[in-house]
Amino acid sequence: MAQAHPDISALEAQAGRLPDQMPHPDGGSGGIVFTDLSTCGKLNLRCASDVSSQIIRFLGASLPDKANSVTTSGERRIIWLGPDEYLVLVKTGEEDSLSSIISSALSSQHHAATIVTDALACLQLDGPAVRDVLAKGCALDLHDTKFTAGMCAQTLLASASITLLCEGDSSFRIICRTSFLDYVMAWLKDAACEYGYYVTPQSNI
Repeated sequence: MAQAHPDISALEAQAGRLPDQMPHPDGGSGGIVFTDLSTCGKLNLRCASDVSSQIIRFLGASLPDKANSVTTSGERRIIWLGPDEYLVLVKTGEEDSLSSIISSALSSQHHAATIVTDALACLQLDGPAVRDVLAKGCALDLHDTKFTAGMCAQTLLASASITLLCEGDSSFRIICRTSFLDYVMAWLKDAACEYGYYVTPQSNI
């Protein structure tokens, strides 16, 4: 038996006040789970790719060796943004010490390790409907044979600039400016209504 939707007016939906839980309209399990990981540490790293052997000592992962790819070590992610630019995701509170350590190790080279934790938001998206939801507002080919685990891309989602990471067949992360977070979250909720969704409390990684 189909579950009834919450009583939400069109005005509330347009204002982005959708609830944090929306049941699947057919009564099945929800199609997507959203988790706010915005408190995770973030570093913008500018350096030559040939320092990868030094970076791996501190981050546990090497710099990505090809465009639009991500390397991982536990909860850490090193995201390719350009030939000499990377975004590093680490556990909450680790960014200060890592910035100092990396800057010291690369002091003889042209580089920058800038803390951008407060400037960028991070959302985790999990569930069988995640690719369908993202495809509503993203022009990338998100077929599971084209955009696979370990890939990333800078793109637009419903006109908002984002960096999209594929964590697995049904798992993605979105990085966006903190000022865009409310808009992106409201859009994702609206796009996920037909599949059902659940927003988990903010998580520290």
